[in-house]
Amino acid sequence: MMGMRMLSRVVVPAVALAAAAALAGCTVDGSPQRGPVDLDLGKYGSMQAATLPSATTDGQWAKLRAVRLADHIVFPVDIDAGMTDIKMPTMPIVVPKNLGLVMSEMVDLPVMKRFQYGFSMAAGNGPNDFGVNHVVMRFADDRSAGDAVTQIGGVAAKPKDYYKPGGGRVDVAGMPPGSVVVHNVGSGNKHVFVAVSQSGPYVVYTWADSPDRAWGERAIVTAFDKQKSLLDAIGPENPDRNPDPTGLIRGTIRVPSDEQTVSTQIVFGQRGAALLYGNGPEAYSELKKAGITAAALNQTQAYRAAGSTQAEGWRDYLIKGFGDDTSRKAASPRDLSSAKCFQKDDRVGCFIAVGDYVGEAYGKELLDTQQQISAVYTFLKAM
Repeated sequence: MMGMRMLSRVVVPAVALAAAAALAGCTVDGSPQRGPVDLDLGKYGSMQAATLPSATTDGQWAKLRAVRLADHIVFPVDIDAGMTDIKMPTMPIVVPKNLGLVMSEMVDLPVMKRFQYGFSMAAGNGPNDFGVNHVVMRFADDRSAGDAVTQIGGVAAKPKDYYKPGGGRVDVAGMPPGSVVVHNVGSGNKHVFVAVSQSGPYVVYTWADSPDRAWGERAIVTAFDKQKSLLDAIGPENPDRNPDPTGLIRGTIRVPSDEQTVSTQIVFGQRGAALLYGNGPEAYSELKKAGITAAALNQTQAYRAAGSTQAEGWRDYLIKGFGDDTSRKAASPRDLSSAKCFQKDDRVGCFIAVGDYVGEAYGKELLDTQQQISAVYTFLKAM
């Protein structure tokens, strides 16, 4: 999974005390009682995320629509099977300012007054030889989207000091009529393409770079073709302004207010959640197998499966995704042996299944991550 797993912040809240009291008579994993359960929640016991408010403001509605758009974004491996390294900016685009991470010249274009929301996906291969930044933007109407293609394409075609002379607009077979495609050669003689196309009220923007020019051409054509199919399949817009109908966010640790971003305190749908994994189609299949229809992203993540067996299956998939030849098992938290922790390089991941729920936490220090997953356990146990 990508870097959206944030590293972060003692009063124990009532929910944690209630969960501990309910365990009287046995340890967390069900073995005979050795003594009072003594979970170490650290500072996180008081950091349970609150229920998300209904999207009543324009900004909240834009964020909810952007998160829902993730369900309709092409998986990187469907553009090229080698792109399994998810990167930033993979995130909702709520306001034009967020596009500064994509192309800073876009932010202040006149057409951005008619921008509504979008979603950005970025990925590459392991050595970072090639990659894409793929963005879908929704505008007020088809005419606005057409204007956006012209204006974004115009700034993309302007000469840049960091490219070699001779770049500019090109024709690439397979791109739709009206598209703007710009080719340049950058550092390391990499071929850089920017393709901007329209699909109804949507603009599809794809940046691709590779030492192989033919790869870049294939990438932008494949990205548009597969993206257009997904956009064409979108049905009537969901008018529900509740961003979290099941209250799943309450099973996570909140991000401190001064550290929140557009990628925190959100609940993705099933396919949108799969977009955050290196092998999106595989993750999507596993999410469906587990009956998980939503994923809450905060400082920690939470999922609700169709049952306890499915929850354990998804937990095991998360563990498999975190581990490799360089990872090793680490100690479980105090009095919480059902939580599985692993160390990989300078990162720690802890995972737990709690009935139908799954929690995951990441950090740089083992004790800190153990405390996070212990707090998550108490939150999920009380739901």
